[in-house]
Amino acid sequence: MDPEKRAPGWTIRCRRCGFTEPWGKYGIRLWAWGTEYTIGRCANCGRFATFAIERKRKG
Repeated sequence: MDPEKRAPGWTIRCRRCGFTEPWGKYGIRLWAWGTEYTIGRCANCGRFATFAIERKRKG
């Protein structure tokens, strides 16, 4: 299934290196608003970091 369909408009961003991916690849966001934070290993830099789960910025 397309990640964008699972969590439309949501991204996960590494706060260490700035790498972003669609959040639908990892989970779903129903009735959510604001920014949530989680901890894990970044697929880009390979380090443990905090991640911001947030709406895509328009523009």
